[in-house]
Amino acid sequence: MEEQQNEKMSPKARWIIGGIVTICLAVLIVVAIQLNKKQEPEVATEATQDKKEKTADEQIGSDLEKALSELKKDKSSDDKKTDSKDKTTATKSSDPFAYLFNPSKSEDPLTFLSIDPTELPDVPEPVVSKTDDVAGVQDDKTPNGPVAVLPTDLNQTPLPAVDDPKLSGGSLDVGKDDDIDNIPSGGGLVPPLEDNEQDPGNNEQNPGNNEQNPGNNDQDPGNNEQDQEDNDQDPGDNDQDQEDNDQDQENNDQDQEDNDQDQEDNDQDQEDNDQDQENNDQDPGDNDQDPGDNDQDQGDQPLENVSIALQEETYDRLISYKEQQRVYNALYYGNKEDLNDQKIVTLLDEMLKNYNNASDTDITARQLIQSLNQSQLNDEQARVYNAQLTKLKEEIEKVTREEYVDVYVIKEGSSKDQLYYAGTFEDLLNGNKDELEKAKNSEMALADQKASEAAENLRNNKLDELQRKANQKALIEAINSYQLIANYSNEADNEAEAKRNEALRILSESVEVPDEPEIENNDTTKVETDDDNKTEPKVDDQKEIKKSLDQLMEEGEYIQVLQQASAYLEQYPELEYTVKEASEKLLEQSIKDMKSNNAYADEDTKKYLSQSYAALTGLSTVPSEISKKAQDEFYGYRLVMQAEKLIDEDPTQAVIFAHEGYKRQETDGAKAILQKANTALSEKALNMENKDDAERAYEILTVTAKGVNDTLVQTAVDRKTAYGYVAAGEKQYSAGEIKEAIVYGSEANRLYPEKNLGGDLVKKAADKLLEDAEKKDKEELLEDYNLIVNIKGLDDNTKEQVKNRKAVMDILDRVATLKEDTQDVVTSTQQGLFYLNEAVKAAGKTGWSDEEKAEIQDQYNAYISDMLAQAKTWSTGSDEDKNNAAVYYKVIAKKGDYAGDGIKSDASNALKELGYQ
Repeated sequence: MEEQQNEKMSPKARWIIGGIVTICLAVLIVVAIQLNKKQEPEVATEATQDKKEKTADEQIGSDLEKALSELKKDKSSDDKKTDSKDKTTATKSSDPFAYLFNPSKSEDPLTFLSIDPTELPDVPEPVVSKTDDVAGVQDDKTPNGPVAVLPTDLNQTPLPAVDDPKLSGGSLDVGKDDDIDNIPSGGGLVPPLEDNEQDPGNNEQNPGNNEQNPGNNDQDPGNNEQDQEDNDQDPGDNDQDQEDNDQDQENNDQDQEDNDQDQEDNDQDQEDNDQDQENNDQDPGDNDQDPGDNDQDQGDQPLENVSIALQEETYDRLISYKEQQRVYNALYYGNKEDLNDQKIVTLLDEMLKNYNNASDTDITARQLIQSLNQSQLNDEQARVYNAQLTKLKEEIEKVTREEYVDVYVIKEGSSKDQLYYAGTFEDLLNGNKDELEKAKNSEMALADQKASEAAENLRNNKLDELQRKANQKALIEAINSYQLIANYSNEADNEAEAKRNEALRILSESVEVPDEPEIENNDTTKVETDDDNKTEPKVDDQKEIKKSLDQLMEEGEYIQVLQQASAYLEQYPELEYTVKEASEKLLEQSIKDMKSNNAYADEDTKKYLSQSYAALTGLSTVPSEISKKAQDEFYGYRLVMQAEKLIDEDPTQAVIFAHEGYKRQETDGAKAILQKANTALSEKALNMENKDDAERAYEILTVTAKGVNDTLVQTAVDRKTAYGYVAAGEKQYSAGEIKEAIVYGSEANRLYPEKNLGGDLVKKAADKLLEDAEKKDKEELLEDYNLIVNIKGLDDNTKEQVKNRKAVMDILDRVATLKEDTQDVVTSTQQGLFYLNEAVKAAGKTGWSDEEKAEIQDQYNAYISDMLAQAKTWSTGSDEDKNNAAVYYKVIAKKGDYAGDGIKSDASNALKELGYQ
């Protein structure tokens, strides 16, 4: 039956059937390619893994059979095909993710699905429709996704092996079998999604990889059209078509490999981007370092950093003062507590050379130099600077003293002061001999009167304790005057020295020293009897007496020899020689002991010397020449011993006695006691309230400490001079010479800092200068301030106020000179702002009125305004101008301490608008 049926078929019918088979095969290949392009590799793979009943080949074969069976149905399928095309068109959207929607579930299947490609939902495998006649996308009966209806019964040519999971999607419409001419060349396919459209997020990250093989992806549609043409011309070319299809499949496989590689690359890119994001989150500051990264918009771009200038270095400021010949300010601001900068020390040394003549230096500069510090460096330049500074200070001190002596001592001072300074400083003798001779004669007369009256009163021994002390004090004053005259006079037969010695002897005799040693009774030649308590000679034999005395002489018991021989001298005159010999031996031994180290330290030695002195000067039997010599030899020792006992009670007398004793003894023991006495008097003088008593103490110490403690001598001279300076300063203040009064008061405080003798004087003098400030111009005012800031002993509050006033005025001058620096306006302007911060701060500590402080703030505000105006102009200029504008904005925002929060905030915002931080 079938054979008959086949025989009845005409060649034309066979040709048509063969063509249909060829067309279906071609369509099948096209569908496979389209499906390959349409599915995302990961999604398709997951769909394939989930499928449990069929492989991809089995599914495609089943679909082909069903599709061919549909070709025999009524032509009414055309209407359904039209509907299918409409639905296909609806599904075909410019949205690359539209196919992920289920149209039956979405209100707008064309809406762009903005999701992460890694979170795409699984795409279910297509379900072959059992109800529709027309191939296409079914959007109303398949809740799991679009359905592909494929032609069937195209089994004449084996299907190519299909392993690509992308073939599970897509749709095909081949038309009806009796109207081949109506088959569209494109097969009615829904255009597949390009590979690059599968993952827009990855395309943005790595578009280059997806563009590696665009030709292969575009190859299939063109080939399908060519295949259709070939089939129409020669149905027998199916074998060649099969080879072409195999090649296409191979190409598709290669495309899939490429796409897989692209996906892998994209995944790696995504990983890298995630890592970059993590790094940025960890260290956002790095973004500031590279503002050009990622070509972000200006709003998201990291702000660029900009540097501002530092405060001007001290050395640079000093150089500017040097160039302006402002030597005073160079020295003042260069003088730090520790001069450790070699450049600054070198500069200060150079500036000091401007004052190489102390006598020509004004009083303000003298005060400045006296306040300068020594360098702490140990290099050659520092040593040169220190030596020059020391020498200059000494010269200034000498010039000041000479002026004081010439004006206030020689012409107006007391005779005692005139002799004191003339005797202390030999350089003051020149040109003043007549005045000093008059002073000597006057002082000698006063001293003679005091000494004579005091000696007479002390000799009668009828004084009470207070009277005795008053006369001793008068005698001490006479002794001091004689000493001052003696220091000044150089004559060999110095009358004043002789008078001094006599007054000193009288004073020593008038002093009652406790526990004065006396001669012990060691006369062993006499014994007491029971009869009438009379003493009888024990031995009445001259020979026995002589023998006993000779034995004592051999044993060195000279005091006992004198005592026993003196007792028998009247009865045995022959013993006179023994008395003389014993006296000589005792004096010789005593002189030796007085020069020993034990004379003032060992109690037995001191006791022995006291008894020796009593024997040599108290026994009438001792030859007078020996007794007198003993008095002279023991005088110095006895004075030192008196001084040691008087140190705590009356250090003034102790010093006088110890000094005279040391002059006669010149032993280490005597020197030690003199040193102790000098120290005691110096300490007591420090607390003396009476000016005359203190001055007399320092006058005495100037002499007594000489050659023993030179430091103490200098201290005494300085303190004595300080008293004189205060007196001279008071006279200057009364005469309206305020600056001169300040100088003398300040020098007094420098010479005697422990007492601050001139404190009251410099306080009232400085206040007087400040009261007159409104009447003076700027230069005069600065001169006053320069003087006051270097005053020694001025109260801290006044000095601090003046220091701040000077600082404000100097800062304003420095800012003005910085403005003139046209070489680097940006830097100098910034440094000017730093200075102005200090000026406003200092203004609050000046004691100025609110109006005066407001003037400083107004100048500060004007400076800020000028900077802002310039920055605004620069902000629209070149890149360099914008950078300069950013610098101004930043320095105002960061360092505009007194600009106000609003201005600083505006500057900060303007800085950000320029793209800087």
